[in-house]
Amino acid sequence: MSRRDRRGCFYDAYIADPLAGWDPSIPADIAADIADAESAVRTLNDVGTSHVSLEGLARFLLRAESVGSSKIEGLEAAARRLARAEAAIALGSDASDRVAVEVLGNIAAMESAVELAVSTERFELDDLLSVHRRLMDNSPAPELGGIVREEQNWIGGSSFNPCSAAFIPPPHEYLPDLLADLLGYVNRDDHSPLVQAAIAHAQFETLHPFADGNGRTGRALIHVVMRRRGLAPTFVPPVSLVLATWSDDYVNGLMTFRHLSDPDSAERSNAAAEWLRMFATATSRACQDAENYSADIGEIIATWRTKLGRIRANSSADLLLRVLPGVPIVTVATASKLIDRSTARSADAVNLLAEAGVLRQRNVGRQRYRVFEATAVLDLFTGLERALASPTGDTRSARPNRPTPHRPVVKR
Repeated sequence: MSRRDRRGCFYDAYIADPLAGWDPSIPADIAADIADAESAVRTLNDVGTSHVSLEGLARFLLRAESVGSSKIEGLEAAARRLARAEAAIALGSDASDRVAVEVLGNIAAMESAVELAVSTERFELDDLLSVHRRLMDNSPAPELGGIVREEQNWIGGSSFNPCSAAFIPPPHEYLPDLLADLLGYVNRDDHSPLVQAAIAHAQFETLHPFADGNGRTGRALIHVVMRRRGLAPTFVPPVSLVLATWSDDYVNGLMTFRHLSDPDSAERSNAAAEWLRMFATATSRACQDAENYSADIGEIIATWRTKLGRIRANSSADLLLRVLPGVPIVTVATASKLIDRSTARSADAVNLLAEAGVLRQRNVGRQRYRVFEATAVLDLFTGLERALASPTGDTRSARPNRPTPHRPVVKR
């Protein structure tokens, strides 16, 4: 350790206010933004307007959300790289791409979170720990999964002490009561669904209850609330893909949420309102992109069906077409599981789609396993990420009252 790192210091840890009984005052213009964002999520989930495979689109959007959440943490894996690692694991091969494997762990954790959201009457601490454990399974530190921290942590600055940290969460002895308060809030309906999701996420990130994986777990919590409240029963809007592009605003919004006034003060409401404005705008943008890509997926499937000609409804080929948007690389074995058909029938379907140009055969791993990829879907997913990352695809200038970045970049 350097001499500087060995020096002692005084520091302030942030003790979050409880959420129980808090009724923030939200300005009319921000309330209108929130209402518009909730309407956009409901429109996205209106299955009556969708002409594409519901299962395939749901998987596609969940994957996009999980990849975006990982990207915020600095874990980036291109669509093909990710899909091939997934195929290698499915085939029993040891995937050497550790970054891709960790991103896949985030996808599994997000799936687990949205499933738990509707399968339990109440979302309890054990459920939150289960999501975190699933997330950390494929990380460099799986032993940290599902364990609430018992020591001080911090964001930014030195790895040795919190003297120069950008933010210092509550000391660990405060966490049991604050987590109980947060989960109580998640299980109530004090506020509208989007307000509840935004506040629950910001409060979770403020508590930072784990030694690692807080950002991704906290973003999964957004969709737990949306699913439990019935706002997003089918499709997850890829909010994290937008937040990954608007990272400065995202961090600023969370920092602003951490007010320094009295619990019932106007300052606390104002701080929350600025965070809600940013979150509502990001959600609306995510729904807009999801709608666009829903239409694109619909066109891809229509093109596939034209290539194949007439196929029987609910046949193996028909069922496989429906799931490919969410699982763009398959083997005969994984296809069999996805469509619940025999290996022989699944092989016939895979071969039929390959002959028509819907699937393209590739070899992965040292064993050169035979896999099949839906290139059109992988290209579409890559386009989604590039659109959000490019200046022309990023509609920052259209967002009202965009705050000027002033906080230091933080490690999450």
